[in-house]
Amino acid sequence: MVFPGFLLFVLVFALFAPSLGYELVQADDTAYIVNNALVRNGLTPEGIRAAFSPANAAAPMYMPLLWISYMADVSLFWASPSHPWGFHFTNVLLHAVNALLLYGLLLALCKRPWSAFFCAALWAIHPLRVESVAWVAERKDVLSGFFCLLTVAFYAQANRPPARWRPVPYLAALGAFSAGLLTKPALVPLPLALLCLDIWPLGRMSSGPRLRRAFHLTLEKTPFILVAAAVAGMTILGHRDVGALDSAPLWRHALLVPIHYGFYLFKIFWPAQLGPLYPLIAFSWMRFIAVGVLLAVFSFWAWRIRSSRPQVGIGWLWFLLLFLPIIGFFGPVGVHSVADRFTYLPALGLSLALLLTGAPRAASPRQRAGLALVAAGLLVALAALTLTLLPHWATSEQLFARVAALTPDHPATRNVQILRQLARDGDFATAQAELERAFAAAPQDVEILSSLTLCIHAQQGPDAALAFLENQRPTAELLVGEWALQMAQYSFLGARYEETIAYAEQARRHLAPTDVGQNNLSLLEMAAAFEKGDAAAVLNYARQLPPYRNRDRIELADLLPLHSYHWQLGLRRDAWAYFQRLIESSPDRGDLLNNIAWLLATAEWSPVAPRQTLEWAKRAQALAPGPHPALLDTLAAAQANAGDFDAAAQTIRQALELVPDIPATDTFRRNLQTRLKLYQNKIPYREEAADRLWQNQ
Repeated sequence: MVFPGFLLFVLVFALFAPSLGYELVQADDTAYIVNNALVRNGLTPEGIRAAFSPANAAAPMYMPLLWISYMADVSLFWASPSHPWGFHFTNVLLHAVNALLLYGLLLALCKRPWSAFFCAALWAIHPLRVESVAWVAERKDVLSGFFCLLTVAFYAQANRPPARWRPVPYLAALGAFSAGLLTKPALVPLPLALLCLDIWPLGRMSSGPRLRRAFHLTLEKTPFILVAAAVAGMTILGHRDVGALDSAPLWRHALLVPIHYGFYLFKIFWPAQLGPLYPLIAFSWMRFIAVGVLLAVFSFWAWRIRSSRPQVGIGWLWFLLLFLPIIGFFGPVGVHSVADRFTYLPALGLSLALLLTGAPRAASPRQRAGLALVAAGLLVALAALTLTLLPHWATSEQLFARVAALTPDHPATRNVQILRQLARDGDFATAQAELERAFAAAPQDVEILSSLTLCIHAQQGPDAALAFLENQRPTAELLVGEWALQMAQYSFLGARYEETIAYAEQARRHLAPTDVGQNNLSLLEMAAAFEKGDAAAVLNYARQLPPYRNRDRIELADLLPLHSYHWQLGLRRDAWAYFQRLIESSPDRGDLLNNIAWLLATAEWSPVAPRQTLEWAKRAQALAPGPHPALLDTLAAAQANAGDFDAAAQTIRQALELVPDIPATDTFRRNLQTRLKLYQNKIPYREEAADRLWQNQ
């Protein structure tokens, strides 16, 4: 009995192990980890206390245990945005542990190890699990799944026949359930699922009048129901406040519910064209009737065989119940009406429904061998699909390519594509026309609003951008912070420094204290006070930022983080004006010249002529006391950017000669060699260096 469970754990961990080398993707990982100072500071008593504060939420759900789990990764595994192995390791480990827990629960029901192994493996290796495991932001699935399975295990222990009710495991079940809700509110329907388990396998409805037993069993769940109701209310309010819930009447959403169930059943039994984003599913009476009939027929069949195969009906009810929070009663969840990750908990019910469907004990050895081969073939096929799907989560580029291939017309997809094209060509007019169409389809999307404002500013200036934003003030209270930050930013670019500070303070009150936007606000206020010439206010704002905490004076160069961030956003002409001003005020600062030259030389699109970038790179090299490999690397990038690839290759060779071939410089040498090959093939080196430059200041 132990060996199949151990084998399942090893196989599941090995199957998802490739994700250990993946990076954090620019889809919620940024908000949850990269820009979340609470997480990046690691596990501390102050951090744990802050995690339980609703003000620190980086999402419209209250999930303190999720933040604490990330903090533990930072402290235990030294996980970071640049080295995210620890974040991925915890995801994979939790999923493998969940597979083992499911195996144990199924084994306790059927007493047949390989039947339990097969049903648990079907759930654990299914390609629909990829999104929940490979995406670090979906830690909430695997962690809430862990607490969900623990709740069931403790609850079964508390009510295991023939002994009477046991209070200690009951309280443990309530504690695990509460922990699950503090990880992801999707566990809200679990008390209803526990009532189903009371019917089978616990058999608690068999003694006494059924109506009275049902009343007592429901009353017993009162603590579970109260906790679930509180979390459900908080979650609905949170999603409503950020505009993540559709305002259409409930009956319209209810019509889509059976269609969504049909979508998930189809994806479970035919897992093709899986991806992180699907188009919003449109209603049609044909779909509604077809899927409604299918659901009704299967439900009727499960009822008819309830005496001989009770696990089918109970598993089916689990599947239906655990989907309730995200099946569509309240409209789309953000940009999603359906998603692969939503199946993580509900699909457990289908594994329960399939239990004991293996060969009967009286089957011949040949029949048993045939069924074993079919089962093994199915598991191998699912594992192969999972291995095919996993690499799409390896990098942001691969993820966005997958999204673009599957949902090219989705507003969120279009926004990402347009921003990436802007970084390549700087064609703001074309981008604006496309963004206006995307914004019309998703008027509550703050990312599209931000991109559209960027295009308006680039073509018409900050006054036009501010006028546009004024007309788009959000009605959802929790979106006001992001809107006010945008107002502060364009007020600064328009030299409206008093308004910059006023809007920044408004944004500060609405953004979570751990939101990276708080740093941007301090930088904006510091820069606005600097431009006003208010030295006392400059220091007051500057000391809110750790790098400037002990400074007695702020100089123009200290505004570089803000303007390199503007470069990263796409405000490149504004950033270029600052870079020129900075170099004019500090013509002998070779470090500034080198950093800015690298930023300009490696950008795909830049408002700066290549010859100007090359001139600055040469000046940085001339100011150095002697040849330096990092300066030569910048010079080579500028030469390649200007089209002189032969000179770039020669410069890189000089840099390589200066770098000793020792372990400490191995990474730098490999980077130089990679760039040398590019220049030899007449290809310039490109990267978005603003983020690294900004963080290094």
